[in-house]
Amino acid sequence: MPASHALIKGMLEALNTTYLVAGLIISAIPVIHYPFGWFETLFHELSHGLAAIFTGGSIESIALDLDGAGLCATSGGNGFLILVLGYTGSALWGSLVYLSVSLAKAGSAKIIALILAIIVVFVSILWARDIITLGILLVIIGLFYAAYLYGSHQSTRYFVEFIGIYVVLNAIRSPLSLVDGRDIGDGGALSEMTRIPEIIWIMIWSLFAVACLMLLYFRSVKNSRCSTV
Repeated sequence: MPASHALIKGMLEALNTTYLVAGLIISAIPVIHYPFGWFETLFHELSHGLAAIFTGGSIESIALDLDGAGLCATSGGNGFLILVLGYTGSALWGSLVYLSVSLAKAGSAKIIALILAIIVVFVSILWARDIITLGILLVIIGLFYAAYLYGSHQSTRYFVEFIGIYVVLNAIRSPLSLVDGRDIGDGGALSEMTRIPEIIWIMIWSLFAVACLMLLYFRSVKNSRCSTV
């Protein structure tokens, strides 16, 4: 392998590790991690809502809080799938966001950032019902649109990939907050519905997100090797 190709390969693998390390550091910093967590909360609640729509129900509203909490009010649909697909969906969304950039043609990152901004615009128009939620969504829209408008193709790619990785990392961590003995939230509701202990659902969600993260990491390493052959 030529020395230049080996250098590029090493830089790409180091970049993937940097996403992980930066995400872990940010998630451990009080208050600072909240704005980054808004992305995962949005995808979590949107996944609840889409599960309702795809099973014959509807979304009444989506609410996001400054501390990263959220709520999707739905009507109808399959209650089991609506509950299951919150944490599962956020891991899938994060994976999709990351892969949409890393596997796309060179120079497409800015278009993907614009598409993500448009998606959030539609969420804001259709389902935001309070000023805090609207403010958070406007921040997310602004970040994606600023990346599209002002970022270079490379910097936009880094930004979107990092958001994807951070969403998956948060999808690992968020279910663990349910380990409080209170049996509330998605885990508690599923436990009551299925008689399967809440801790089992927590383990399923976190392990699913871990699997997504591992697949993303090894897929990106494989791509970096193929691109330098």
